[in-house]
Amino acid sequence: MAFWKKWTEEVWLAPKEEDDGVVQKQPVQPKRKKKAKVVQQEDYGEPIEDVPIKKTKPTIKDYLLLDSRIRVFYVVVLCAFLGLIFPTAISYYLGEYQADLGNCNTPTLNRFECMSGSSVALTQSSCEAAGCCWDSGSGTPKCYHNNPTRYTYKVDDIVEDSDYKIIVDVSPERRQTDMFGNTMPAARVIVRAVNRDHLIVQMIAPGQYEDTFRLMTEDERTPFSQTDFQVSVSMEKRKSFAVVVRRASTGDVLFDTSYGPLAITEEYVEMSTTVPSEYIYGLGQGERRQSFKRNFVNYGKTALHNRQGADSYHPFFMAVSAGSGLFHGVFWDNSYPLEVQFSPVPAVSFRSMGGSGVFHLLAGSTPSAVSHQFTRDVIGLPNPLPPFWSLGFHLCRENDDPTVGRKTLEQMLASSIGFDSDCIDLRLSGPGMGAVDQQSFPQAANDREWLRNSGKKFILAQPPHVLDIDQFPDNSWILRNRAVNSSTAEDYETGLRLETAVHYPSYPLVNELSDLYDSMLQPEGFNLIDNWPSNENKSTCSDRPRTFTPERIRSSITNNTICLDAFHPTQQLEHVAVHNHYGIQHLKAFVDQAYGYPFLYLNRASALGNLGRAGYPGDDYTANWASMKMALVQVMEMGLFGVALSGSPICGVYNSSTIIDNLAEVKEEQLCTRWYQMGLLLPFAHSMTKLNHRARSPVDWSLNTQRILASYIQLRYKLLSYFYTLFYEASMQGTPVVRPLWYQFPRDNQTYLLSEQFMIGGSLMVCPVMVQDDTETSIPISIYFPSGTWYDYYTGDWIHSGDGERTTVTTGLNHLNMFILNGSVFTTQEPGSSAEQTRLNSYTVTVGFPISSNVTGWLYVDDGKGGDKPAQDLIRFVFTSDTFTMERVNFEFLGSKDISTVVDRVRILGFELKNEQVSPEASYNPYTKILEFNQLNFDWHVSDVYSLKFVIKP
Repeated sequence: MAFWKKWTEEVWLAPKEEDDGVVQKQPVQPKRKKKAKVVQQEDYGEPIEDVPIKKTKPTIKDYLLLDSRIRVFYVVVLCAFLGLIFPTAISYYLGEYQADLGNCNTPTLNRFECMSGSSVALTQSSCEAAGCCWDSGSGTPKCYHNNPTRYTYKVDDIVEDSDYKIIVDVSPERRQTDMFGNTMPAARVIVRAVNRDHLIVQMIAPGQYEDTFRLMTEDERTPFSQTDFQVSVSMEKRKSFAVVVRRASTGDVLFDTSYGPLAITEEYVEMSTTVPSEYIYGLGQGERRQSFKRNFVNYGKTALHNRQGADSYHPFFMAVSAGSGLFHGVFWDNSYPLEVQFSPVPAVSFRSMGGSGVFHLLAGSTPSAVSHQFTRDVIGLPNPLPPFWSLGFHLCRENDDPTVGRKTLEQMLASSIGFDSDCIDLRLSGPGMGAVDQQSFPQAANDREWLRNSGKKFILAQPPHVLDIDQFPDNSWILRNRAVNSSTAEDYETGLRLETAVHYPSYPLVNELSDLYDSMLQPEGFNLIDNWPSNENKSTCSDRPRTFTPERIRSSITNNTICLDAFHPTQQLEHVAVHNHYGIQHLKAFVDQAYGYPFLYLNRASALGNLGRAGYPGDDYTANWASMKMALVQVMEMGLFGVALSGSPICGVYNSSTIIDNLAEVKEEQLCTRWYQMGLLLPFAHSMTKLNHRARSPVDWSLNTQRILASYIQLRYKLLSYFYTLFYEASMQGTPVVRPLWYQFPRDNQTYLLSEQFMIGGSLMVCPVMVQDDTETSIPISIYFPSGTWYDYYTGDWIHSGDGERTTVTTGLNHLNMFILNGSVFTTQEPGSSAEQTRLNSYTVTVGFPISSNVTGWLYVDDGKGGDKPAQDLIRFVFTSDTFTMERVNFEFLGSKDISTVVDRVRILGFELKNEQVSPEASYNPYTKILEFNQLNFDWHVSDVYSLKFVIKP
C-alpha cells in the first residue's frame, strides 16, 4: 500500500503543542585589536614608527567588475531565481501550484482506476491526457491514477470549527477539470456528529445544500468527544484535504479519503474510502451473486441502477475490522446512477452521475447495532408489522387460460396444503395501474369472490404506468419527455407495456387512488411491479451526451426503461436524478391513500428500506441451482438493507437452464423440492409461474413431491408465531428476520465466507442442500457449526462445537437440516391450513440447554391486521437452571376467539436429570435428554405470571 499522502491534520480536541517562545542568544565575543607594525627605514638608517597599514580584500562588486566568468555565473543565478524559483514559491504559497506531482510506479494491487465509464474510447493518449497512468501490459486496470493522484482538493477556508460540526471550503489542488473534462468547482465539506454512533461526511458543490437528512431534527447534534469516532480533518490552508475517521475505542480506520481521487462536478461525483478488511457485505442489487461477501480481486465493479434483473438500489454496506471483529456501516446518500468498485487496497470507490457526495458512517460495533443505527437514523424502522396472514404461503401466476388459476386453487384446497393468498393473474390490472382489466379477465370478479369465500386473501399486482391520461382529472403530473411548460400529447414521455402505449406519473400523485378500490376488486395486498419503471419499447433514447456512465451499463442504461432526460414536472428534476427512487415514490402513492385498511405491500424497485412499509418479493430467477444460491444471498442482503419481509419466487419463474450449473441435465423436480425446503423458511414465501413456463405450485408436481412440500409448508406455519415475534423485533431494533451466520457470530471469522447457511433470528440455523444429487436418495453436505451446542430440530440429537467445527451430514431428499442453538427460547403452534387457522392453536415453548445464566425469550401477539399502533401483548419467558417463568409484560390486546392466548407445552432440550430429580408433572427421556411439560393451560389473559419448577433437588 502506498502511504504517500502527507497533509496537516487537526484531531478534534487534541491538545495543541506550542513552543515557549524563548530564543537563546549567543554571548558576544570581544573584538581583538590589531597591533601596529614597526617598519625599518633602511634608506635613512634609523627606525621610524609608521601608521598602521590596512589590508583590504576585493569585494563581490570588485569580482563582478573585474572577473567576467563570475559575472556570467551571477547573472545566470539571478535569472533562475527571478524567473523560476521565486514565482514557483509565490504560486505555491498562494495555493496555485500546478506541477504534476506523483508517479506511475504504483504496485498493481494499490491502484485506483481512472476514467472508468468514460464516454470516449479508452486509449493510452486519452488516459494520459486525463493526467493518469497507462499500463501497456496485462495489468488491471489499464488506466489508473498516479501516486499521488492529481484529483485532490486543497483547504481554502475553515467556515466552522465547533464541537459537533466542521465545515471546510476547498478547491481543486492540481487540476481544474475532472478526468472527463468537466469543470471542478470549489466545494464545501461538512463533517457532522449526529449522535454517538452516527457521523455524516458530505461534499457539496456550489448551489447544493447541506443535507440535514430526512430522519434528523435541525437541533440534533452531539459533540465529537462524546461519539465513538475520532475525526481527523485537514485544517491547514493551501494544504491537501482529506478526512480520516477512526473508531475511538480501538483506533481502527473506518473511513479514509486520503488515498483515492476526489471529484465533484455537475455530472460526476467520485469519492473513495479505504476499508479495514475485504470482508464487506451489501451494496446491492447491481448483479446476481452466489457469494455474500464482496470480491476485491481484479478490481470488480457493480452498477447500482434499478433495471430489469437488478431492480433494487441499496448503496449500503457493513464491514468488519478483521483484527478486532467489530463491524461498522457506510451508506451513500445519493439517488443518481452509481458505480461501485472494489480495489484490492482494500478500498471502495463510489462514482455517481451527479448529485453530492454524502456518507453516513455508523459505528456499530456489532452487526445488530449497525442495523439499529441504520434503520433508526437513516431509512426508518420497518414499521408497521406486516399483516399476520402475509407470513403464510402465497401463489401467483401468469396464464392465458383463465381456468388454470382456478383449477390450481381448487387442487390446493382439496389437498389440504396450506396457503393464504393468490394474485389470480400478475397482469390482472392490464397495461396500467388502477382498475382490474375486466375485458381481458372477465372471470376475475368471480375468482376474487371465490377466494374470499374460501378464506383466502387477494393480492393485486399494480404497475406505475398510466394507460389513459384522462383516467384522472388532472394530468399535470404526467412525466414529460423534456423540460417544457406545455401539456400537449407530444410532450408526454411515452412507453410500452403489454404491447400498449403507456405514460408515467411524476410523483407525488395529486389524485386519489382510493376511489378505484372497488374496481380493483378490494384486494388485501398490493404487489407493485415493473416500477423501475419498465418500458418495452426498444427504440433508443435521444438523451444529451454524458461524460460518465457506470461501465457495466454504459451501453444499456436506458434498456427496458425510460430516458434519463425525461422531466418530472412535479419535482422539477430530470429522471436521472429520480430513477432509483421511482419505485418507492410509487409505493408511497399507495401507502398515502385513505383506504382505511392495513394492507400488505410488496415493492419490486426497492430503495431506502422500502420506507419501512413494504416487503420485497424477489427477482425473477431461472430454475437452476446457481439461482437458488443467488436467491438466498439476495434475501439476506435485503435484511441488511432494512427490508425485513423479503423472499424469492420458489423454484424460480423460468424453465431450467443447464448453462450456469454446468450439468448435463437439471433434475428440476429435485431442485424445486430443495428450493421449497429453503424458500419456505425465508421471511416471505411464494411461488410464481410465468407465462409459457412450467407451473411451480405445490400441486404441479408428482404425488410424492407434493407430500414432501406439504410437510414443509406445515413446518412454516408451525413457526409463524416465532416469525411474527422476529418481525416485532425488526420493527423495534431494525434487525433482519433471516441472517447470515456472521451476523449472529461476528467474532467467528470462519463465518465470514459462508453463504449457504442462514439463521432464523438467533435460535434456528438452516442448512439447505444446494447441489444436485444424481442418486436422488441422499447426499453428503458440509455444515459449519459455530461455537455452542446445537440440537437437531426434529430429534433433539445434539452436536457440541468447541471453537467452531465443520461436519459432513448426509441428507435425504425429504430432509432439511435445521438446528437449535443452546440458550435459545422460541415458540411454535400446531399448523393449520392458513395463518389465521394456525393462530387458533395453543403455543409450545422450546428452549435449548445448557445455559450459562438466565435466558429470556419473547412472544409477540396482536390482532394480526397490521397498522401503525395495534393493541399488543408481549409475553416474556425466563429460564434458569431449574425454573421456568412465563410473564405478561404488556397487556393491550383484549383477546379474540380467533387468536390463542394459551401456552400449553414446554419442551427443554439437552437437560440431564436423574429419575429422582424429575418433576411429577413432567415427562423425561434419558436417551434424547428432552424434558417436556404438557397441558399447562397457561392463559396470560387469566393470569399474569406462571412459574414452574422443573428440577426436584434431592
